[in-house]
Amino acid sequence: MKKTFKILFICILALIFGSHTATNAQTWDIKRGEKLTYKIAFSSALTGSVKGGEATLSVHPSFVKIDNRNSYLATLNGATTGIIEWFYRVENKYETFIDVNSKAPLMYRQSVRENKYRSSDTVYFDQQNKLATYQNKKIRIPENTHDFVSMIYYVRSLDVSKLQKGDNFTIPFFTSDKVIMSKVVYDGVEQIKVNGKLANCHAFKPQVGKGKVFNQDYPATIWISTDNQRLPMLIEARMKVGRIKMELLTAQ
Repeated sequence: MKKTFKILFICILALIFGSHTATNAQTWDIKRGEKLTYKIAFSSALTGSVKGGEATLSVHPSFVKIDNRNSYLATLNGATTGIIEWFYRVENKYETFIDVNSKAPLMYRQSVRENKYRSSDTVYFDQQNKLATYQNKKIRIPENTHDFVSMIYYVRSLDVSKLQKGDNFTIPFFTSDKVIMSKVVYDGVEQIKVNGKLANCHAFKPQVGKGKVFNQDYPATIWISTDNQRLPMLIEARMKVGRIKMELLTAQ
């Protein structure tokens, strides 16, 4: 169970959102004051379906200045709830400061609490000079590199009208002290049921790779609504030990 929730908050959310691609027309923009609430569940043959946590994804109602540049402050909060906390307690907070003009991050910080483990990190992005500063180290980054929270908003802005089912693109994603490049496959439009209602969504599948946790290269899917809100409606990942699902409850 401990591995399950580390995967949930670190692996799945970090890997399922795309960023830089040729289809980068801004057909959607970040909405200040938006707040999305999700329920998180784990299911397996042994446990059945168990509610495991809640997450909120929100944007501050006002611009925030970073180096005299206006930015959106977007925050992802995730925490375990109910019976899962008996096994493993998570209270994590991730923040990104997204440049209003470029939609790329200027700064990212996180505060992680997982049982007795504690950590906090900050990354400064110099997108113009393709550098990231992490723990006093300068690290070269590709153009338009994102942290995993800013990627959520960037992929919502993609002009998916130019994508065909089976098309793919590469993600430049900064984690710890390096950039990971991962391929994301666009899986077309699907109708799914979320919180008891049907929704038409664009489906994206990230390349994660087989290993101790996953038994396939593309184990996760993110569904983003086809309407003008571009809401991340559902996230699902299949692991060797079961399935994790993150489902939208409310959107404000």
